[in-house]
Amino acid sequence: METKSKALYEFLVEHATDFSEDWLKRQRVIKGSDYSADAPSEVMNRVKEQNSNYVRLVAKSLYQSEEEMKEIISAWTSQTAADRIKSKTDLTEVAWNSGVFRRVYWEYVQRFVKQTNMEITLDDVFTWEKKINYTLDYVFETFIVVFMEILMNRLASQATLIKELSAPVISLTKEVGLLPLIGEIDTTRAKSLMESTLTQSIDEGINTLIVDLSGVVMVDTMVAHQIFKLMDALNLLGVRSIVTGIRPEVAQTAVQLGIDFSGITTEGNLQNVVKKIIQS
Repeated sequence: METKSKALYEFLVEHATDFSEDWLKRQRVIKGSDYSADAPSEVMNRVKEQNSNYVRLVAKSLYQSEEEMKEIISAWTSQTAADRIKSKTDLTEVAWNSGVFRRVYWEYVQRFVKQTNMEITLDDVFTWEKKINYTLDYVFETFIVVFMEILMNRLASQATLIKELSAPVISLTKEVGLLPLIGEIDTTRAKSLMESTLTQSIDEGINTLIVDLSGVVMVDTMVAHQIFKLMDALNLLGVRSIVTGIRPEVAQTAVQLGIDFSGITTEGNLQNVVKKIIQS
């Protein structure tokens, strides 16, 4: 059996390039996918090289221990998953091609059985089936794990960046910062706003923070409450806060809702505040 498995391995390795060509012939045209039949030549050549290497790695499992196979496959899937994420190839396309690869692989095993002079029994084929399919299943399993891990890490990083950008404290001087608020402020953003602003104010060593509301089109009791909480928290940290840029319609709404800004230092516009700070 060992001799037969070695012969099959050599056959698969020898035909790895032909295998990739046959695999590519079955590709569909999918815009933006590395697997697309009309992908640029440099992309196609890279995918063909990866696929040929994949053929060889799976073939090695015919004589490897399970531990050896998993170690080598894990390294390969880590690199390939990162490459697929970079190329914006989705998991649906990966799954479809996994099935195509498996079918072509068994066609080449069948070709070997027909061409070899060795006597191949049904037991031999089922032994190879266990080895090859177990390896292919492990490839797909580890690929998905790595793919999703990279994807979730990216989403987490993007979410953090969005939060930071939604409350960016801009340093005007060494001690004065500006917090420009734009758009609607809901409960989730208000919480993020509080955490980010306090952290940035401490990190930047700010003792005066200008909160510019010129980009806020609506202020309700919830928004006002969050602004008041932010002012109180800044005060506890020793940071003086100044609110500027309250739009006329916002001021009118605030009066109608009974929102009292009298306890907060306010200025008509940002230019006036900056001018006073520079002159002081």
